[in-house]
Amino acid sequence: MKKFGNRVQLASLFHSPFRGYPLACLQFAADWSPICHRLRSNLPQIAPQFAINCNAFRFRWLESLSGLGRFHRFFVMLLLVSVAAQLRVAAQTEHVVGYCGEDLPETTMGPEGDGIRVSAAIHLPRAKMMRYKGCQLTKIRFAVKEGFENVSVWVRNSLTTSSVVVQSVPTTVTGWNEVVLNHPYTLAGETLFVGYTATQPQGFAGIMADGEGNEHTSWVAVDNQWADYHNYGVGILLIQAVVEGDVYDTDLAMMDMAADSNLLTNGETLRLAGAVVNTGTTPIEGYRLSVSIDGGSSEVLSFDEPLLPEQTADFSHEIALTALGDSRHEVAVRASLGDEADENALNDELRVPFYVYETTYPRTLLLEHFTSLPCVNCPPADRLLEEVVGERDDVAWVSHHVGYREDEFTIAGSRSMTRFGVYGNPYVMLDRSVVGDNAMPAFSGGDLAEDVARMLFDEAAAVPSLLTLGVEARAEGSRLTLEVTGDGKPYVGELYAGSALHLYLMEDQVTAEKPQAGDANKKIHDNILRAIVTPARGVAPAWDDEGHFGYTTTFDIDEQWAVRNLRVVAFITLPAPADTNYPTGAVLNTAQAKVESDVSLGLAGVGSEESSRARTLYYMLSGQPVGGQPARGGVYLMRKNGETQKVIIQ
Repeated sequence: MKKFGNRVQLASLFHSPFRGYPLACLQFAADWSPICHRLRSNLPQIAPQFAINCNAFRFRWLESLSGLGRFHRFFVMLLLVSVAAQLRVAAQTEHVVGYCGEDLPETTMGPEGDGIRVSAAIHLPRAKMMRYKGCQLTKIRFAVKEGFENVSVWVRNSLTTSSVVVQSVPTTVTGWNEVVLNHPYTLAGETLFVGYTATQPQGFAGIMADGEGNEHTSWVAVDNQWADYHNYGVGILLIQAVVEGDVYDTDLAMMDMAADSNLLTNGETLRLAGAVVNTGTTPIEGYRLSVSIDGGSSEVLSFDEPLLPEQTADFSHEIALTALGDSRHEVAVRASLGDEADENALNDELRVPFYVYETTYPRTLLLEHFTSLPCVNCPPADRLLEEVVGERDDVAWVSHHVGYREDEFTIAGSRSMTRFGVYGNPYVMLDRSVVGDNAMPAFSGGDLAEDVARMLFDEAAAVPSLLTLGVEARAEGSRLTLEVTGDGKPYVGELYAGSALHLYLMEDQVTAEKPQAGDANKKIHDNILRAIVTPARGVAPAWDDEGHFGYTTTFDIDEQWAVRNLRVVAFITLPAPADTNYPTGAVLNTAQAKVESDVSLGLAGVGSEESSRARTLYYMLSGQPVGGQPARGGVYLMRKNGETQKVIIQ
């Protein structure tokens, strides 16, 4: 047998003895395969001529076959069936996706108004679109009444986001309009909205809908204000997406899977939840899920319930963790049909990473206190916090003078912190996390009981930390140099992707120009936030593969600030949760250090040697100032007459 381009010379095959006939049949099928492949893309254009040629070809072959034996005729017919099957697949690669039929309604509809922009769309959920993953959306069909102006078709992932596909439609006719996309859209199996937008003239109603709608079929917008109009009796909008590509008769796909927590320790339970979907065209009678960790032995879960095409089924599973190393791990779930063949293996498995820790790092809490000088209720809360914090050596205290009235200590960077749920003064926040029964990270400190405060501090401190920070601050004249180091588990860069480092410059022992409302004798204030050194969103720590990073920056110190009273608070936050308006997410860990300089005297006094000798000042062992005589017993640093020493307060 010889090939000449796209032609195959067959005469010698039938008019001469041939001992290797099965091999020739296989070769013939292989030779025809690329021809059929090319026909797939050109079939609409060549179909009429191809049909004529095939008819003539059939008759010539029948004449040739009449001279063959039964054995030879069998293999020739086998070849014809193979070619026909390939051409049949080629002809079935275009799929219409939507909810409506082809019939047009007798009436049309539209909102009232002149020159308004109206939009109509159908929702194609992920369970429906998973079948077409890897295919291309090539056309959009819609039926309207002629008369719309400035018409465009589009594809979006949601009704409130920008279009991933948009194309103008020069003219429309009454009935079905088919738009061939200039740039076909490759589908990833994601949720889509497909629709059109147009300008509606006065007194015109051009939207077509028919049948009984549901939550997917009848989305309409007036001037981009969307509503589900099936609730108002609107039927199925006449909109369709045309998709090109191969789909499968039998195909079970893993749709979603997640763990309730991706950070665990041995002895805890990994809880999985997910869903499978029938992305084939025929029902599935039952299926299995194989669960494994790090490619080890599998646990098989069997499910007997049938799944119709596009139907989903949820699953959940728990795994008790034992003897896993202090590292990153991966759980895999693979779907299968048991004895029945799944025609598409590419969507059978999903993997979810999780992280196991055996040891943790000490945590320093970030206490953010919202207060102000005009706040008459703040002094009692201040004294409560001083008492609770005085009992601990794991707190870095930052005061934001915002939330009620601003004062001389307010800085612009503190204002966004009220988005954590600050509705007045005094308010308190621990590690920017929700603690206790509070609904938001910030909570009122005005009526906070002492035992409740201790419980909340203990709860926040019990959160495991997988990283630690170190900070050094040196002042040379007015130039401050800050060096931050981070150490953590080797996987912290991946686990905490999107995290941010923040640097706050604090000043203690600051004399206010105005008295504190509610306590006229209080003139000296600690924990004053002077500057946010890093950008508002922080800077991304450059973690290496071993769990380390370093960061250095400089800052110019205001000449009005006493260098000896400055300290730096460094902390790392997670990204803000997507469903909140918080400036950042939770704090992962914190560190603080006093600013060192050639004029610093260890734990400095009020700002001058004379003033420091005139007062006795107390500090926690971390360097956090307490102020006057501590209310609670414990070990403190006492500075008196220019000297610092450890003391025990009974």
